[in-house]
This record gives sequence, structure tokens and C-alpha cells, in this order.
Amino acid sequence: MTRHAPQLLMLLLVLTTAGSALADSRIDLTPSAAFFNPTQNVVDQNGTTARFAGAAGWGGRLSIWLNDRVMLEGGAHYGRSSLDTEFDGSAVGSVDLALFYGSAQIAVALGEEKRLMLHGGIGLQGTNYDEFVEGGNILTGVFGISSTMPLSDTTSLRADLDVHTYTTYFEIGDSRTDEMPQVDLVLAVGIQFSAGGK
Repeated sequence: MTRHAPQLLMLLLVLTTAGSALADSRIDLTPSAAFFNPTQNVVDQNGTTARFAGAAGWGGRLSIWLNDRVMLEGGAHYGRSSLDTEFDGSAVGSVDLALFYGSAQIAVALGEEKRLMLHGGIGLQGTNYDEFVEGGNILTGVFGISSTMPLSDTTSLRADLDVHTYTTYFEIGDSRTDEMPQVDLVLAVGIQFSAGGK
């Protein structure tokens, strides 16, 4: 996960600075378990297809309320997956890897109870392969929906669905695969801890 350290540090620095400037604002911290579901092939060429396998992960989200409806959110989740390859419909192998999804978003709370939120912004999908394939980081567009269920005055059960959209390709030797559009889903469920204002 060290290859993602600069992005995480930058995200934390921005959110910490914003938090200092908004000391009277409510701040929510949500550690969570996650499930990654990449829905598209990353390679589909000459009878060969490859796709990231669905995987479990962990991470969290930090939310800083700007007012009683709008908040800034930063999230990061990490997990282990594999790139599974098929030729003419038959499995030919897989490569294990680490998957990372990060985001910086603006969220809007809906309704009087503010238990439903819509959000969108920019994200990051990162890969770090165990062998053979060079990993990297790809900027994504991200949007999603969240819901909360209060458990006490300062804690809630929270569920988030982030949809990351981007395009990707692979370079193998002197060859390059076609660029493929991607839609990756990140479902996270955790306990939200709230501090500060309303």
C-alpha cells in the first residue's frame, strides 16, 4: 500500500486543514468494511478477456459538514483481488494484486432527517500487482449514494455506494490493448462516529 501513500497524505492534509478552519462544524468518521465489484472487462481483444475479481476490503470515510446540508468527504478503501484471464471462454490464469479506491467528494443530505445523501467528485483507482504486470494509479470520476441509521446521539450505521468510472488499457512489450471503459462499484458498510456541531 506504500505506492498510494502520497495520495493518502495529500487527502488527509486537505481534510485536516479544512477541519481546522471549520472547528465548529460537525465531523464524522466512518471506519468500514467494503466490497469491490469491477463490472467490466479490462481486456477484450482477439479472443482474450481479463477482468478484476470482486474482493473484500477495508478503509473509511471522513466527512466535514459545511452547513446543515452540505459536506466535504474523503474516503479510502484497500483490498486484495486478482486479474483473471480467459481465452475463448476458458480460464488461462490469474495474477494477484492489491486494489485501492480513494475519493474526494461533495455530498448533499436529503430530507428532514438527513439520512440519505447524494455525492460526487473525483476518485482514484490504484493497482499493485504481485508479479508480471506493472501497476499504477488512474484518476476516476465518482458519484454515489449513502444512507445512515442512528444508533445513538453520536453513532450511526452507515452504508455507502461509490461508482467509479474511468478508462484503462495495458501495455505488454511493444503491444497495447484497446482502451476500455470501466465501471467499478465500491460498497462500504461501517459505524459513523460524529463530533462537533449539528
